[in-house]
Amino acid sequence: MGNSNYRKGRRKEYMICDNLKSEGFDIVQRTKGSHSPFDIIAISKTLRVIKFIQSKRTLKENMNFVDELLKNKIEGEYLWLNNAFRCEFEVK
Repeated sequence: MGNSNYRKGRRKEYMICDNLKSEGFDIVQRTKGSHSPFDIIAISKTLRVIKFIQSKRTLKENMNFVDELLKNKIEGEYLWLNNAFRCEFEVK
């Protein structure tokens, strides 16, 4: 089943997914086991927004775990999406 930290982190990811679904996002997917720079991808066709979310179990106010170089690389790779969608990167 995994260790305690994994379970707590997974629980937070599920909570974030549930919140995004209740906000009306059409697609909400955890990227479990992918070792990608983000943990959750959410897409709203209505809002025309794609969110890439990095979940941190111990996130405190004013903490930022996003590696700026990695964020800029990802934003560059997904820049073509901005003609159709606005891409957002968040840490929750």
